Amino acid sequence: VMRHERPDVDERRRDLLRLQGEFRLRLHSLEKELLRALNASQGNILDDDNVVATLESLKTEAAEIARKVEETDGVMREVDRVTATFTPLARSCSAVYFALDRLPALHPFYQFSLDFFNTIFKQVVEQNPNLRGVTDERERLRILRRDLFKLAFCRAAVSLHHDSQLVMLLQLAQIKLRGDEEEEDATAAAMQLDNNSSATTGTQEAWARLNADLDFVMRESTILVPAAGQREAQAPIAVPAEIEALIDDEVSSSLAAHSQALGWCRSWIKAMGSGENTAEWVEFLQSEEPEKHVPRSAVLADGELLQGMKEAVALRELIVVRALRSDRVLPAATRFAATVFAEPNGPISLEAAGMVAEANLGEIATTEVDASTPIALCSVPGHDAAYRVDALAEEMRRNVVSVAMGSIEGFALADQAIANASKSGSWVLLKNVHLAPGWLGQLEKRLQSLRVHAQFRLFLTMEINPAVPASLLRRARTLVFEPAPGVRANLLESLGSIPAGSGKAAQPAERARLRFLLAWLHSVVIERLRYAPLGWTTRYEFSDADFACALATVDCWIDRAAQGRSNIDPARIPWDAIRTLLSESVYGGRIDNEFDHHVLETFVQRWFCADAYGVDFKLVDDGGSGGGLLAPEGTLFEDFVAWCHALPENEPPTWLGLPANAETLLLVQKGQRLVSDTRKLRSLMDDDDDEEETVADAGSSSKGASSSSAAASGDQAELPAYMRQVESLAASFLAALPEQLAELSHADAEQAARVPLFRVIEREHSVARKLLAQVRQDLVHLRETCRGERKQTNHLRDLLRDFNAASVPQPWLSTYTVPRDFSLARWVADFGARLDQVSQLGARITQHSGDVVDAVQRESVWIGGLMYPEAFITATRQAVAKKLQCSLEELSIGLQIGELAMDGCAFGISGLRLEGAEWQQDAVALNDGTNERLSTCFLTWTRSKDDVKAAEGVDIPVYLNLDRSDLLFQVRLPIDTQGGTAPGAVIQRAVAIVAA
Repeated sequence: VMRHERPDVDERRRDLLRLQGEFRLRLHSLEKELLRALNASQGNILDDDNVVATLESLKTEAAEIARKVEETDGVMREVDRVTATFTPLARSCSAVYFALDRLPALHPFYQFSLDFFNTIFKQVVEQNPNLRGVTDERERLRILRRDLFKLAFCRAAVSLHHDSQLVMLLQLAQIKLRGDEEEEDATAAAMQLDNNSSATTGTQEAWARLNADLDFVMRESTILVPAAGQREAQAPIAVPAEIEALIDDEVSSSLAAHSQALGWCRSWIKAMGSGENTAEWVEFLQSEEPEKHVPRSAVLADGELLQGMKEAVALRELIVVRALRSDRVLPAATRFAATVFAEPNGPISLEAAGMVAEANLGEIATTEVDASTPIALCSVPGHDAAYRVDALAEEMRRNVVSVAMGSIEGFALADQAIANASKSGSWVLLKNVHLAPGWLGQLEKRLQSLRVHAQFRLFLTMEINPAVPASLLRRARTLVFEPAPGVRANLLESLGSIPAGSGKAAQPAERARLRFLLAWLHSVVIERLRYAPLGWTTRYEFSDADFACALATVDCWIDRAAQGRSNIDPARIPWDAIRTLLSESVYGGRIDNEFDHHVLETFVQRWFCADAYGVDFKLVDDGGSGGGLLAPEGTLFEDFVAWCHALPENEPPTWLGLPANAETLLLVQKGQRLVSDTRKLRSLMDDDDDEEETVADAGSSSKGASSSSAAASGDQAELPAYMRQVESLAASFLAALPEQLAELSHADAEQAARVPLFRVIEREHSVARKLLAQVRQDLVHLRETCRGERKQTNHLRDLLRDFNAASVPQPWLSTYTVPRDFSLARWVADFGARLDQVSQLGARITQHSGDVVDAVQRESVWIGGLMYPEAFITATRQAVAKKLQCSLEELSIGLQIGELAMDGCAFGISGLRLEGAEWQQDAVALNDGTNERLSTCFLTWTRSKDDVKAAEGVDIPVYLNLDRSDLLFQVRLPIDTQGGTAPGAVIQRAVAIVAA
């Protein structure tokens, strides 16, 4: 940077460094001459005139060199003072590069080379049009820093998924804040020279508060919160009734955690509880954009020091929004990043700051890459971006050769096309290169030695697939393309993909509506993937190939039924065959969950029937709320396309059969993922910073003892910051967990061992004891390692890395299943709750010396908090079978919600939640999608012949946790048909019960 901005100072600095090197070399030569003279001396050295003369000569010359070195040192200090002006920018450049280098931790396709960053750096420093006419040095540095972040984000963000772009933006915001703090420190040092210590102290305190808040956002998951099944034991945060009506248990738990972690949060939460500014809080909670209506009294709860620091205010607004409105974390985080990058007096928006990612393929191909850099167009499965290259080539009138990869013939054609085009300067488009990972390795080596024409360009289209070599991705300029979200976009894409040669207006006339229905089904199936695990329990690989297959299937059957006629009676269309093929083969073949298959069947049964050709046919039932959607009128293909164009871009989730709050739940998940990914990259950044500090400390301490001896004696350099935090975290976890579990005993141990339920509890107790011992041992060793009292091992290094990233160590996860998004603190809190339950079960059996089954039935069991809930369910079935003297096959499982007389065939269970509906008047009733915690439930086993199922009942799955990946059992529950609840609506909403 200085070589371009101040070439005179840079040249002077290099001359001084060279001169200092020459001086040191001359001093080294003088030392050798002295040693040779002393070695050649015979007898008394003082009597040797040659030695004395040499010493005097060397002394004189050494003194002269020392004087010159001192003079150059003085000049060098002046040069260093000028150089220090450019240090914050240089550190920002380094930090931006390493931020790009850490992105593969989020996704293996996020690969950026040093050449990629050098291109950005040279354009910012050497080819920056914004520097023309600017002579003030501070203003030039400000422009350089601003354009560095802007260009780095705009160039790199197009290579990321949309959700990851905000993660990168927050990383750059942290880097910019660090650079701003360094500049403030330099200004503060200058003010201290002017004896303005009060302003300096205030600035330093403001930055200290901002850093504390930022560290809290990055490490908020390390706060211990109660487990899902134990939240009723937590002391609630007292708030006014108006506010209490607008928050749920999750928000109450979040408020409790925030009040424990940050002093200013404790202040506004206390003020909220006392009724201060209640109207402002109600407005905030009810607002569609709460990030713009955060009460000022909360942000400045600890004084007015941060009032003029807009970045700190925006960060605190983000913290408040995450505590009370977790569905608005993404907009609040975007607002914080926009505030960081906004001009001093400019509007606060990413667009105004220039931090917008737009993939302009033409500009990239012509100005941003050279002929030897391939352009990789990466897309999700089922989405092909090859048409973009074809359109660009047609627009620029360039010759492009397309080759489909995946076969030996394709390899030969691709090699030949590259060889010819590299000489002629034309373009080559290789499609679906992810099907040829071995050939891609050869391509990379070939590109390194290939001499190419300046106009040559190589385009590669691929699915995002781990088989693609990472080295090729680093060499290429990658662009990630994702299909536009929404039913409207999917509909238009599906209808537009129908080949023109297939006859969009082909006979019979009923074909157009049938194709529209198929496109509608495909759009709903694809769009529900965004809401997984609510839309589908798994992200199935539905793609455009499924639509093409379904289209061919439908055309085949309608051609067979029409037999060349221009019209056909809708009742004569083979609906049974079409429905069976769609639900069992085309789309159903990818589904491996029974309840997901039920969802698909309800859609197919509803839309593919003769009624779809009637007047006022409803694609979406309003359910009595007036929010339905009628199918379009008309018989021409163009009529359906025009109807699709008139649809809103953002449809309500009810069009997909989901509850109205499904979008809110999706935003909550995205907010959690954003913080998790940002925290992961922050931990890697901390590791890099602490390694630099450790190296510096080791270099300064090497003048004394060696590092190993220093560690052994306790006289070691100060521990890295993250180690101190890990040590504190491990100490808090040790305090939260019991030291050990009491022994499980029974008066008649031999008799009890014959009871399956006792063996299950005994296994739970044994596994819990072993895991507790392992966890406590790891925590103790981790504290000793952080204090320098224990040598690091591979296992301890893994623990340090996991704790720094707030992720659960893999050895701890191998015993029982928890949700995938569980943070470290949530796992510890959950584990502690499980230990409490195991301890209570053991105490209950120990105190009740009689029947083990009767002892278990005395109180409810948190079934989601068991290590092996399936084993517990099986044991209860065996216990009831023994009591009723029947076989296991004769028993059917049931769930009684509400009070039930204990007859020995029911077991109380707690911690269940009903998702997507509510329990009203002893039946399942649809609501706005809010979850309901079921207070009293009983797991029942009845003889099959005695089990009379309700005629209007629906099978409801009971999953282990929110991931919906582990099915415990299914029960048939009655539905509120009198209130308008339809069985199909319950199935489409994916109503389920979650145990943990």
